[in-house]
Amino acid sequence: MDELKKINLTEQVSLDNDNNPMEDRVMEPVKKSKLIPILAIVGILLGLGTGFYVAQKKLLLADGSDPKVAGTQALTSSTTVKVGDVFGSADEKTFRDQTEGVLMAGGIDGEGSHHIERGANASQWVYVTSSIVDLDLLVGDRVIIWGETNQGKKAGWLMDVGKLKVLELSVAPAETDATSQEQ
Repeated sequence: MDELKKINLTEQVSLDNDNNPMEDRVMEPVKKSKLIPILAIVGILLGLGTGFYVAQKKLLLADGSDPKVAGTQALTSSTTVKVGDVFGSADEKTFRDQTEGVLMAGGIDGEGSHHIERGANASQWVYVTSSIVDLDLLVGDRVIIWGETNQGKKAGWLMDVGKLKVLELSVAPAETDATSQEQ
């Protein structure tokens, strides 16, 4: 075995940098990229801005009326209804189906909250519901409705009403088949 040699720690050893693999190196901290947090903040701000823009351009007011469309108005219990008044949404892409008749309360076997009487025969009636227009305030009036047709199990025609125009106030309902048979 080789003999152990004492090392003098105070003595400076001068070696070439190429030959000394244990060269004193200053360790610099790793710099983290600031790009990722900046991009995240910019993305969030762009998302908020886009959402605000779409909300201003596309959404309707909570009562279903569109403030930018003339002729439509909100229908409340304090509204004075006149012939020619239009209530609801102006979204003609969603509410493209239309029919006319006397609006009456009552659906059929749980489908629709109201119905449109389009004659004496109940098979011609349109059963309707609406989350935009309060149909209870127009019961007994002749109206044109625009809506979206839905699949009904009992109703021949089931529609979600989006827009409504008053044609006549307080119209007497047509006699149904059952009423005319009793006489």
